[in-house]
Amino acid sequence: MCGFGKLVVIMAVVMLAISLDKACAGDPDMLQDVCVADLTNSLTVNGYFCKKNFSEIDFSSMTIAKAGATNNTFGSVVTGANVMKVPGLNTLGVSMARIDYAPGGINPPHTHPRATEMIFVLEGELDVGFITTSNVLITKHIVKGEVFAFPRGLVHFQQNNGDVPAAVIAGFNSQLPGTQSIATTLFASSPTVPNSVLTKTFQVGTKEIQKIKSRLAPKK
Repeated sequence: MCGFGKLVVIMAVVMLAISLDKACAGDPDMLQDVCVADLTNSLTVNGYFCKKNFSEIDFSSMTIAKAGATNNTFGSVVTGANVMKVPGLNTLGVSMARIDYAPGGINPPHTHPRATEMIFVLEGELDVGFITTSNVLITKHIVKGEVFAFPRGLVHFQQNNGDVPAAVIAGFNSQLPGTQSIATTLFASSPTVPNSVLTKTFQVGTKEIQKIKSRLAPKK
């Protein structure tokens, strides 16, 4: 192959790599102006089927206008404004959420498999952080008016170590980013993860594993 031919092949590979990188950056690109989700359709696709008739209501919501109740085990609550609450977000590749924290409350370590997240502090102060795949912790104390980003798919957390409530608005580059809480995923799945897997993973005994499972089990 001549030098020019090799150059063409190299450029083609580079352009393909760039295209693939862009394709994996977020939800797929939209192919029309709008595709308002038909949440009543029982058929499933990668997203939702489009409604034939829609209105301005499908693009609006007051779901994150008010603080959520934080009187739970972790002292925090996430209120999503995603495609399930705003059907007009279908195919648009964006969503939001409001997270409220009681004093001492925590949004436990979790991941969003389909989105990068950026939060804006509405009230209070938080200690936040994420962990890289090299097990490096990136952490910061953030205050009212500050923003902080959590890369897609990485384990991250937020904790209110103050003595007053805190709240943030979060933005995602996905219409439905998904959330996997590390603790509940491992200890409260259904069916449950075998004790033998967890005892070997965490290097503890079966009693400790069962104790954690009992505490994280869904309330009946």
